[in-house]
Amino acid sequence: MKPKVALVKGGNRAENIDKSLRLLGDEINLKGKKNVLVKVNFSSRDNQLGATHVDAVRALLKFLKERYAGKITIAESTWGPTLPRYEQFGYAGLEKEFGVELIDLNKGRWELVEVYDAELHPMALHFSRYVIDSDYRIAIGPAKTHDFVGVTLSIKNLAMGGLRDAGGNKRKMHQGYPVLNLNIYLLDKAYPLQLSVIDGYIGMEGDGPVSGKAKEWGVAVSSCEPVAADCLAAQLMGFSLLDAGYLWYCRKKGLGVGEMDEMEIVGTNPIDCYRKFRPHSTFEAQKNWQDERINKILGI
Repeated sequence: MKPKVALVKGGNRAENIDKSLRLLGDEINLKGKKNVLVKVNFSSRDNQLGATHVDAVRALLKFLKERYAGKITIAESTWGPTLPRYEQFGYAGLEKEFGVELIDLNKGRWELVEVYDAELHPMALHFSRYVIDSDYRIAIGPAKTHDFVGVTLSIKNLAMGGLRDAGGNKRKMHQGYPVLNLNIYLLDKAYPLQLSVIDGYIGMEGDGPVSGKAKEWGVAVSSCEPVAADCLAAQLMGFSLLDAGYLWYCRKKGLGVGEMDEMEIVGTNPIDCYRKFRPHSTFEAQKNWQDERINKILGI
């Protein structure tokens, strides 16, 4: 069966998110789950364009609460203290409204995960046990261009956010274009998402994921197949399936599909959702992510 990807275009952020989730219906299966983690994205400390909008999160939480009564944790790790960012972006009221917990992934227990350095030697980084121990992982965040990997959507949101900022773990992931794409794939394989929610109501183009400009788009993409969700969103933003190396690795290694004809796209016709995003100023250099040494490591 083709993976189902919900695509909605409308005039309201929260409504778009809600409709996209309802189009997935019973594919969002929370039966037996006890520890749901919602990974938001605050790549910018003070720019709402670079952060998951609270209205999108509120729509997701309303949907979840209709079918799940267990623990929900909203999680993020930022450069510097995370908890003030929740206050800054309007999240403080969610704890009382929905009974959720807001946490800083830089704190708490961690586990060493193996990735690679620039010379393709194994390297151990600290990854949050909050992410590892959750039994249903959701990433929700804006659609943005990126300064190293073309686009950042749901998969990269979780992979990078699960790393502890303390000790420079996030910085150490950036081992050049080829290896960063490889490392994101490895973390996605180890700790996959169960649900991707991409808020494209207003995206970011140009020098994202922090300093880009607003791009009005008016869409939401949701899927229980994260690779398909990210690939659909990337293509609708004007990128090819070769522009984001980590998505190429995910597809080549069987973690998901990328071509639109391999998906069951429900909701709005993709033809009505194309909106070309201006890429990062380093985009041409970013395209040099392919490395035959990595292909040998992965057996591609």
